[in-house]
Amino acid sequence: MIASDDKKMSSPPDAEPTASGGSVTIWIIILTLVLIFFGAVYFDRHSGWFDKQVYTPFQSADELAMYQPKSGEAAMIAHGKAVYESVCGTCHGSDGLGKPDQVPPLAGSEWVSKDIPSLVRVPQLGLNGPIKVAGKDWNLAMAPMGAGLSDADLASALTYIRQSWGNRSSQVSADDVKAARAAISGNALSADELAKMSPAERGHAIFKKYGCFQCHGQDGKGGVPNTNAKTAEQVPSLIYVADGYTKDELIAFVSRGERVIPRMNPNGPEPPHFMPKWGPIINTNELSDIADFLFSLKPKGSDVGF
Repeated sequence: MIASDDKKMSSPPDAEPTASGGSVTIWIIILTLVLIFFGAVYFDRHSGWFDKQVYTPFQSADELAMYQPKSGEAAMIAHGKAVYESVCGTCHGSDGLGKPDQVPPLAGSEWVSKDIPSLVRVPQLGLNGPIKVAGKDWNLAMAPMGAGLSDADLASALTYIRQSWGNRSSQVSADDVKAARAAISGNALSADELAKMSPAERGHAIFKKYGCFQCHGQDGKGGVPNTNAKTAEQVPSLIYVADGYTKDELIAFVSRGERVIPRMNPNGPEPPHFMPKWGPIINTNELSDIADFLFSLKPKGSDVGF
């Protein structure tokens, strides 16, 4: 009886319950490891290792590179497509059909099949005014988006255009573009002449080179009509641009452009003219000079801001 009472005394009635040790079933561990292994294999084969250039059915950048043309006309057209989509496709569309009442088509356009010097003039100098394309009259302003491209890049883009969307015209070489540009720009300023100018003077020359005057006026002081644009239905004057931007902000704006122009009537048509994305076209030094020129347009005696 004494032993029994001692045993009862050693186990208080209010003692906390305790958990006994145990083991995870071995098949759960094995299954987890198998799932991790197959998940890693699937990721390795199908993720492209987060490279946004890689997509199904390709599994890696190396595999994708195997299918890219290495030389010859096929390589030139592939490069031309990339240049076109970066510089021209925003307006003319990846299908070359343009935009109704805003941008003429390149598919089936007689301009695409013209002689090479005539064709080069369009992206080199831009367009301003009436033109007939594929039997339809257009009245537009097109910036010289090809003026800042190298001879090789412009040749590739024109070759791509001439051999896409049903167009079937001859290839354009870099030498063809070089010769056409020499004939078009025989009076262009030399590097030595540009070096002797002030930044604002160079900026004015660059303003003309890229055809900015076609929309903003010869000296940036007046714009062409822009139907339903909130800016009084015209492309705005630039003489007070220094009031709204710092130099860095202005350079950034010119680089990125403005594709969507605010509408005067929200329910009305999209304004036909917009600010192109000049970043891929105009180099850094030219952008700085253009900003200096635009800031110089502010009436004398005003604080330019930099």
